[in-house]
Order: sequence, then C-alpha cells, then structure tokens
Amino acid sequence: MENKPTVRSGFRGLLFGTAAAAINIAGAAENYSAWGRSADLIMDTSPAGANVPGQVINFPMLVRLTSADFPFSEARGKGQDIRFAKVDGTPLDYEIERWDSAQARAEVWVKVDLIAGNKAGQIVKMFWGNATAADSSDGKAVFSTNQIGVWHMGGTGTGARANSAAGPAAVPSNYDGDESRTGIIGFADSLDGKDPGDYLDIGDGYQDFSAGFTFSVWAYPTAAGKYARFFELGNGENADNIMLTRDSTTDNIRFDNYISGSPMSKLQTGAAISLNQWQHFAVTVSGGNVKIFKNGVIIASGAMGNAFSGNQRTSNFIGKSGWAWDAYFQGMLDEPEITKVGRSDNWIKLCYQNQKSGQAFVVFKPTSVCVSNFKGPADMIADEGATVRLDGTADCTASLSWTALSGPAPRILDPESRTLIVTLPRVAADTAIVYRFAAAYGDSTFHDDVTVRVRNAIPDPVFTLPANPIWNGADTMAFRPSIANMAQMTAAGNAALHWTWTLKGMEADTAWLRDGLLLKKALAEGRLEVGLCLDNSGSPVCKSATVTVSNAAGGASSILRAETQASRFRAPMHSWHDANGRLSRARPSNRFAAEARQAP
Repeated sequence: MENKPTVRSGFRGLLFGTAAAAINIAGAAENYSAWGRSADLIMDTSPAGANVPGQVINFPMLVRLTSADFPFSEARGKGQDIRFAKVDGTPLDYEIERWDSAQARAEVWVKVDLIAGNKAGQIVKMFWGNATAADSSDGKAVFSTNQIGVWHMGGTGTGARANSAAGPAAVPSNYDGDESRTGIIGFADSLDGKDPGDYLDIGDGYQDFSAGFTFSVWAYPTAAGKYARFFELGNGENADNIMLTRDSTTDNIRFDNYISGSPMSKLQTGAAISLNQWQHFAVTVSGGNVKIFKNGVIIASGAMGNAFSGNQRTSNFIGKSGWAWDAYFQGMLDEPEITKVGRSDNWIKLCYQNQKSGQAFVVFKPTSVCVSNFKGPADMIADEGATVRLDGTADCTASLSWTALSGPAPRILDPESRTLIVTLPRVAADTAIVYRFAAAYGDSTFHDDVTVRVRNAIPDPVFTLPANPIWNGADTMAFRPSIANMAQMTAAGNAALHWTWTLKGMEADTAWLRDGLLLKKALAEGRLEVGLCLDNSGSPVCKSATVTVSNAAGGASSILRAETQASRFRAPMHSWHDANGRLSRARPSNRFAAEARQAP
C-alpha cells in the first residue's frame, strides 16, 4: 500500500485491521486507533452491482450484518462501539435499527454524503472492538435531509413505533400485540385487515409539499381489500387527501390528490400488486410530474392536475383510509417514509437495490487479520563490523522481501526471509543504511523502511615504514612496518590485516614474512621504492619508503652474479597474512577467517 499503519518512512501497524486502525484526522470526532477491528464496506453502482447510472447525495445506506460476515462476539452487546467513516477518516452518522448479538443479525443505516453512479469500488470504513465506546447511533442525524417521516416497523406489544426523523411518532391503533413479524429489513408490522383493523396513526402536520413529495414503502399484501391504503394524508373524506391505494379490488395502484371543491387528480398503473411477496413501491411528485415505481422501476408517470393543498392535515394513516367504507390494509408493511421533495429515479432505484433481499450494492469485506500484523523492526544503532539481526512481521503474506535503499549496504544473501542478518561494513565516518521490508497481500504491497545507523568504532591501522634503509642487494633483509595501534584494533574486535605490497624502480626478488617483506636479491644498484597498504576491512592506509641498494659494503660481485631471468624477479601482489604466518596471493578460505582476525 505503500500504506502503513503509522507514518514514518513507511507505516507501522495497519490502517485497518485487527491491529490499530490508525486514522487520526484533524477535526475528526474520534481517533479510530482506539478501535481494534475494522472492515471495508464496498459499494458498487455499476451494472454488476446496483446498476444505478447517476449520483445520489446524502443517502441512508442500509448495512445488513450476519454471522456469515461479521464477528458479533468482537463488538459490544448492543453494537455501542460500531463506527463508520469515509476513507479519509471523516466520521459518518449512523443508526442501528436492530442489533441482535445472540442471533448474529443487525441492520444499520449509514448516511453517505455522495454515492457516484455507475462506479464500483467506493468504500466506507466500519470500526468496532472498543470496550469503552459509548453508543452514538442517531437516526435523526441519518434521516435529516428532507425526510419528515421515517418509521422502522416492528416492535414489542402495542407500543408506539419510533420515528427516525424530525416528525411525529407512529401510534398503533387496534393493535393486539401480534403485529411484529420478521420483515424485509429487521421487523415489519403485520396488519390483519379486519373492520376495524389495526393501523398506524402518524400524527398531524404534512402541510408543506411545495418543493415536491415522495412516499415509499415495502409491502407484503395478503389480500386484495377494496381501496386498501398503503398510506393516506388528509383531513377526512374529500379534504386535502394524498394517498397511495389499491384501485378497488384490482391489482392496480392509484395515486390520488384531493383538493376540496376541485376535481380529483390521480395517476393509475396497470396490474402491479402481487400477493404474498415483498415488493417496494414509491411515488414521487416533482414540478407537477408524478411517477409511480415498483421495485425501482417506473410503472406509471403523468402530470398532476392539482397542486397540493398547503393546509395542515390531521387524519394521517399507514394502512387505513380516511373513507369509512374502504378496507384496511391486510399484510405486512415495512420502512414507510415520507419526504418533502421529489426523489430522483436514481434515488428510488438505489433504495430498492440496497434494501432488497440478496442485494449486490454493498459488500462487507473485513480487513485481513494477517495484513494487520505487518510491521518492520525498529530503527537501530550498531558499530561497524557488528552482525545485526532485523526481524520483520508479515503474517499470511503472498511474498516478502528485503532491499537496501541507501547507504553502504552489504549484499543481502536471503532477501525473501522475514529475518535479515548482515555484518555491517567498515565506514570512514558515522553513516546510515536504509533497508526496506515489504510484503504483498493480494494486489496491495505494504512496506516499512528501517534505518540502521553505523558508528565508526574500529580504528584504521596506524603504522610507519623503516626510514632510509640501505640494502646491499645480495644478502637478505627484512623490511617490517611498525604498527602503533595493534592493541586498539584488537580491542575493537577487528585486527585481521589485509596486506598489499608494491615495488617500483628496479627488479628484486622478495618473499612474504608474517609481519613484513623479505628482500632477497637485487639485480643492480639504485633505488627501490617499497609500498605497503594495510586495512582491516576499512579504507586502506598506504605508505611507501625508498630502499637504497648499494655495493659500498663489497657485495657488488654477488649482485652481478645473481640470476638474470626476469621471471625470477617479481613484485608482490595483494596478499592476506594470517596469525600463523602463512601467506597467500588470494584471500584465505573460510577456515582461516577466525585466525585472520588475530594480530599478525
């Protein structure tokens, strides 16, 4: 993800998962790092999902949770600790309609400010797993944009059904206590259709629909009662009535608007009502145009002849008519809603696609527990030459790797291991090596950058060469450096010296000594420049001295009688010198490595 849980050179922890969900946006109401669990709610309005072509704003999105996708044991008993946020951490209002931990079922409404049309992959974040979090469910905040009545049906006994928006409650009438049934969303009200039957009185008001009107409901009719109402607003018979009703005993739906003293305005569909199955009905009025929908599809449209009355309405019902001879609704009703604007076609279709059984609009996708356990080791400081161990954590990864990003990093022999073991190189001054630990999870890659600060702690060799030596060229002469800080290099744990000898000026035969160079024979008098570079895996320290080859001591005849084959006279090449005095023109094998660390 180029993503990590806390921001540094990378992340440590994880943005969403069983470890901390580390969102802490300035101005946010809560810091979600205190929540131990999280998931993505992935929305899809493309043809493969809800198939909604245009955007919808301030939409109450239904989130259904079951044991198949949500671990109820990880949340508080009534869902008090659940939270929702945009991907940038901005909190979103939500309302819990039902939370049943024992049965592992929940329905939650989340207000999403913008849902794009024909787009897959939009995400809302869900958090849970905070034992001290207080309940912040707020239906009025979710259903606050133009809704004037939203009723979550079903309840215990004959009590009032709470209203989720800023309108009156729905008061049960003629209820006998057996109305609450499993509905399309949580629970529904089952109305018996008797005379008098049970119904809901939704209080007074409903006078201002000048900006438009929408009514929607999930219905499960079990009988074709004559003019049975889904809803009616009004002041009794033929007075300011707005209604959605069955047309007599047919399967047709009618939308009527009565104004006292004026002809009735109505729009009627063909056969639309099916018995003994759930169906979503909606009617919208916008700019004088009326549309009736079934299951998100327009089934009738036309012009409304009369404008709505602006009078307050006092006889307002769900499941009952204002006319005494009309039938009561028989069957189940769920989620009736009245809005003071005409909702768009996209809104109505998304409501149906989101709320229907087997919906494909929103998918709950828990963040992988394994991904949440990804992290790299902490930064560290170590001396040059030390062997360090860097342990990464990456559970259930498809692949992982170590790479060196910067600094004098030694070669990584096993880059696909969770543990990186390296011997730090010699450095001329304090420096840093940056390693990257990375792991792949599906199509995402997580990484953490680790800085190893290397201290310059091992002294380089300090030595001098013999000053102005004189050699007769015939007798052997030992040429040895004087190493002043061997004790300090030994104490630092790196006294294995690498020797490199060079000769310039004339040809001479030589041999290596344990602690220097043996000058064996020279071909002539003159000057021989002897150079030495010493290093203990750091930067080489190089010096040279001039040896005067002279016959003043009477050794000229010996020099002249020396063999003259050029192949016999060669300068030393790079060599290693081990603790037993053995010399080689190549680096020693591994079995000599420990010996080579001792002082020569």
